Amino acid sequence: MEFVRPGCPLDRLLGWAEERGASDLHGRAGSAFIVRREGVLETVPVGEFEIPEDVTLSSWFLDAFSPPLCARITTGTEVDASFMRGALRYRANFSKQRGRQSFSFRVVPQQRYRLSDLRLPDSMSEIVRELRGLVLVTGPTGQGKSTTVRALLQQLSEERASRIITIEDPIEHVFEDARSHFEQREVGIDTPSFAEGIRNAMRQDPNVIFVGEIRDRESIWSAMQAAETGHLVVTTLHADSVPQAIGRIREFYPASEQASVGALLARNLHAIVCQRLVPAVGGGRVPCLELLRRDAGVQQAIHENNLNLLGGIIEASNHVGMHTFDQYLQELMVAGIITIDTARAFAVNRHRLELALRGISTSQPILERRT
Repeated sequence: MEFVRPGCPLDRLLGWAEERGASDLHGRAGSAFIVRREGVLETVPVGEFEIPEDVTLSSWFLDAFSPPLCARITTGTEVDASFMRGALRYRANFSKQRGRQSFSFRVVPQQRYRLSDLRLPDSMSEIVRELRGLVLVTGPTGQGKSTTVRALLQQLSEERASRIITIEDPIEHVFEDARSHFEQREVGIDTPSFAEGIRNAMRQDPNVIFVGEIRDRESIWSAMQAAETGHLVVTTLHADSVPQAIGRIREFYPASEQASVGALLARNLHAIVCQRLVPAVGGGRVPCLELLRRDAGVQQAIHENNLNLLGGIIEASNHVGMHTFDQYLQELMVAGIITIDTARAFAVNRHRLELALRGISTSQPILERRT
């Protein structure tokens, strides 16, 4: 594990960002530093930290990190890593921009979040009570997918005795054993790739496999095979909606293979959670979810590639724990967690939301526990 050396220039910059509650810090040679606070980008005043040049950033990295990591940054074009500053853990990407050095750091909260701490619906806890199947947690970058997955795994660990193997690039949150036993592996250090890590994990008696992200056809296929052989597989994917998530998986494969991929996915998909963060009343952001769970209608739509039917299935299946993004926005608004203006601004279908707002009710409460 990398640790930032106390007192070095990068340590001071990170400390400045932490004091202001920044979740992300971005830097590139020739431009002022940027931080993200509550989802909004802000420029670091040049009076606080001068605009860095390539030589400045190289010097800062040499002062802050170990020689092996600095060598990777210098010789590579894209380097993923993680490091600690005091008690805070960061996910880091070092890259090049027009031939010049740049970086992006993100704080990885280490709290033991539970689903209730994140104001997530009780239907989420039912997802990890399943013993097998594929669970996809999707959404754009920076929308809390990793935090939600950590809460899901934390709840699973406290509810039942399981062997949980994680495959990450890099390892972000270090889990502590509760009733379950965790084994965490980092791509490039403990395993050569996500796909290889999944295949090897299946030989090591896991109940649950968490894959940090599926990025290619090999890792997707390995994850579905692991679900097919009786494991619960949880992973993340960049997609804005349920149909887009399934479509993206199919698009990793040539047209001649998409039917078989769709059949495998239809058999083994357990749930898809699409998440975005929206501004909450009083500050901060709150997760807003679209949730699909497997049933006969979902399986048939995926198998036959009728993805346009999934939105209607989700909307009509509120009573069994499914809900659309707009249904959940409405629930958040009724509960006083977000404003009407926020609901309107983030609605997928603003016209239908306006019609629903005339009654401001749903057929089945989402945020309340079902009996």
